[in-house]
Amino acid sequence: MKAIVNTNVLYCQTLRRELVGARLLYVACCLLAFQAFFTSQADAQSLTARITIVSLSPARLKVEGERARGTKAWSFRNAYGSLLGLGERIENLSLKNASGANVVVRKLASGEYESESEAKRFSYEVNLSAPSVPTDLAHASWLAGERGFLMLGDLLPLVSDQGRNVSASIVGLDTPSGWTVATTETRRADGLFEVNKLEDAVLFVGQNLRKRNRTVGALNFTIAITGDWSFTDENVLSMAADILKEHATAVGGAMPKRAMLMLSPFPQKLGAERWAAETRGETVMILSGQSPSKVAALAQLSVPLTHELFHLWVPNALALDGEYDWFYEGFTLYQALRVGVKLQYLTFQDYLNALGRAFEIYQSVNDRDHFSLIEASKRRWSGAGSLVYQKSLMVAFLYDLTLRQISGGKRTLDDVYRSLFRYNTDGAARSDGNAAVLAALKSQDGMQDFTRRYIERASAIDLSTAIAPFGLTTQSLGAHTIVRVAGSLTRSQRDLLRKLGYNDRVGHA
Repeated sequence: MKAIVNTNVLYCQTLRRELVGARLLYVACCLLAFQAFFTSQADAQSLTARITIVSLSPARLKVEGERARGTKAWSFRNAYGSLLGLGERIENLSLKNASGANVVVRKLASGEYESESEAKRFSYEVNLSAPSVPTDLAHASWLAGERGFLMLGDLLPLVSDQGRNVSASIVGLDTPSGWTVATTETRRADGLFEVNKLEDAVLFVGQNLRKRNRTVGALNFTIAITGDWSFTDENVLSMAADILKEHATAVGGAMPKRAMLMLSPFPQKLGAERWAAETRGETVMILSGQSPSKVAALAQLSVPLTHELFHLWVPNALALDGEYDWFYEGFTLYQALRVGVKLQYLTFQDYLNALGRAFEIYQSVNDRDHFSLIEASKRRWSGAGSLVYQKSLMVAFLYDLTLRQISGGKRTLDDVYRSLFRYNTDGAARSDGNAAVLAALKSQDGMQDFTRRYIERASAIDLSTAIAPFGLTTQSLGAHTIVRVAGSLTRSQRDLLRKLGYNDRVGHA
């Protein structure tokens, strides 16, 4: 799932220029073998392809392949979230029919082509220069410096069969000498990758990739890292393992079978507080600025890591469909804060500061109270992103504290997640995400009116009034909102806040 942040807003948003001669000779030999490769593979898969990195400066790929069925319609991913124009990176498309004869093709629009007759074989180049906006690097394929991310969903033709999306594919990859590949896709003995879902497939490529593996419960977890950091690879692996265990506990013990974290610095120099991330299927991608301080760097990394790892469960492990982004993004931001404080990557005041900054951003949106969170999710990529993330984070905060208070601390937001996983895991029939989540939220005694008011309706949030019953107050400092613990607390308020990480003995207030 997408997440673009600046760590100051916890929740918000040169390689060698030529390939060595030996590698070029190898690639040439591979080209000679294409005919046999495609003939043997195409019948069993919807698509077969070989991707070759032909240049590093400029960054370019060549893609050649064959579809199992001939077609006149050829499409490539042109938009992903807020990213537009991806189809313009496809260049020099040429097509052939099953007999190997050339087929004339014309461009209809960005990423859309039509051939004069049915074609099966394809060849084209892709411009893989890094996106100009650094935070887009987690959401589209690119090559820069000594590394890059190849996301097959925007590199290979979109394939459908009688209106049904088909993605089972066999993919070969040729990289520069000395480069390695990290991916969760199955690599066969012949070096080819078996890909079941093109949209989820990510190949992390680079000259100095380091891999480490650890079993976390039933999960086979791998990290793939490149770049020089102030922390060790083992530090990252241990942090991720601790976070994964906490997330598994929150959802009732369910654990994915396999996952990989891919960690890279930005290809350009950015501030240490900047990061961008996305989770696709079993793959978590994080790009981050670099800090010279180990403690600061790990604290910075904990924010996207805690958030993105939870996406392995929500929504990726749930049999839910539809636009319920308010829950799997905004509520996940809140869940990440809770885990960060529990594992002591964040202080309790960091937790409160995140709430204050969420309120500031929410207040800056002109039509912030014109849509319910459900409606805002449908408008996420057309201006309502702040509501999906920031307003939803505040609603998750208020829901959790309200549920804790009315139940005397016996129930928390974790009970909602456990209810979801009890009835909506991948083994269950798929259902509507909004309906399932609303049912889980309302299943907690006393939370029906809250859910209707703050999620199903377009209600405003009066932060000062909303948090006062929990022993919290707000203070305005210019354009900033500071959330603090009140000077005087009742016993029940103190007990509630302590369970969230407040420690009055060390002056967290």
